[in-house]
Amino acid sequence: MILDSHVHFNMILEENKITEAELVKSLRYNNIEYSVQVSVEVEDFTWSRDFAKRNHESGVFYTLGIHPSSSADNTALSKLSSSVEQEIKSKYNRLLLGIGECGLDFYRMRQKREMQIHSFETQIDLAKKFKLPVIIHSRDAMDETLSILKNKKCSHGIMHCFSGNSQAAKRVLDMGFFISFAGNVTYKNALELHDAASYVPLDRLILETDSPFLSPIPLRGKQNLPENIRHTYKYISTLKKVSMTKLEDAVIENFESFIRR
Repeated sequence: MILDSHVHFNMILEENKITEAELVKSLRYNNIEYSVQVSVEVEDFTWSRDFAKRNHESGVFYTLGIHPSSSADNTALSKLSSSVEQEIKSKYNRLLLGIGECGLDFYRMRQKREMQIHSFETQIDLAKKFKLPVIIHSRDAMDETLSILKNKKCSHGIMHCFSGNSQAAKRVLDMGFFISFAGNVTYKNALELHDAASYVPLDRLILETDSPFLSPIPLRGKQNLPENIRHTYKYISTLKKVSMTKLEDAVIENFESFIRR
């Protein structure tokens, strides 16, 4: 059994090339035990929750969070807080995997640095309050990201779509986080990612598609789908010189440590 720890199902469906029923059916057909619908803005919250509720028997979870490229004024952050509190009290609370994706993105800089930092710190506080993991986005901001996490004494979560080398990976692991690799780890010239993926031990490794983005080789340039995670599994298995079965078991076990029973 395999999993996809980070999907934007709503974005896939917006392209209208596949129906929700077909998409969920493909999860089962491709032996995807778990998948996670990840929120990036306030407008995602209700849809993400309802999608997970409709498809929980197919192993679908969801997150609530605001991406660093999304607007996160006080109204948005208040809505996030109230939504999390409401879902924690609901009978489907186990489907809420964590807070995110949140973090810092100094590559795109679609939001001002000050807003990104305030949003990230607020979401960390929210995750700690409800004992939820944080799903972290960090691009061109690793030093700042780790500094905030250290100051907030936060060590429970996943560094999503990791984009550094083995030295950066060591810093993330030393703080207690799991590291997740997406399809870009399969790219020929992604030498730093190859270095990092070789370094991260199996018991701290997670895999994802980040679909509809970052399709792995040999599908680069096409819309990504959860089923394409198999190419990333195959690549990591070869890179780390471990059997597919051993890799699959390790990733499932790591992910299950975040699931609230």
